[in-house]
Amino acid sequence: MKCSDVYLHICDNLDQRLGTRRCREIRLHLRVCRDCRAYLASLKRTVILYQSVPSPRLPRAAHDRLIRVLNAHGCFPEPATRPRKRTGRKRT
Repeated sequence: MKCSDVYLHICDNLDQRLGTRRCREIRLHLRVCRDCRAYLASLKRTVILYQSVPSPRLPRAAHDRLIRVLNAHGCFPEPATRPRKRTGRKRT
């Protein structure tokens, strides 16, 4: 596996089972490539920083417009909608 393959596929495989063939190839490459290990460390730091920042609150009209624009540009496999409000009741 080349560095360009790692850069292309590492994000796709962050949430997959670690036993997949591609994940094994990426892990093998990371053992020998300092640059790709640094890239992975940077991705991990980015995720941690992103998770530490509170999500912004958009007014409903701005959110709906954003979703329409993203849907129009094919950014979602299925049309995205606004998440339903939680009622505090558990589904059965």
